[in-house]
Amino acid sequence: CDFFYPRLGGVEMHLWSLAQHLIKRGHKVIVITHYYNHNSNKRIGVRYLSGMLKVYYCPIVPLHDEDSMPTFSATLPLLRHIFIREGIQIV
Repeated sequence: CDFFYPRLGGVEMHLWSLAQHLIKRGHKVIVITHYYNHNSNKRIGVRYLSGMLKVYYCPIVPLHDEDSMPTFSATLPLLRHIFIREGIQIV
């Protein structure tokens, strides 16, 4: 997803809330987003946030206003690796 923590807004808060509720119901939740590199708030790699929410901050270069344009050839191998590694069944 293009919009997730540390960026704050309506979409980000909705995804956060949804993830927390799914975790409380016993689901394994993983968020995949692009990396953030803003001043002191650098996010890249894998992070665990509260409630055991696992977030992959992938090296996908964001364009204007933190939007990314994933391409089939560039991001599919990375996403496939994460899906297989984590045993993801539903996207």
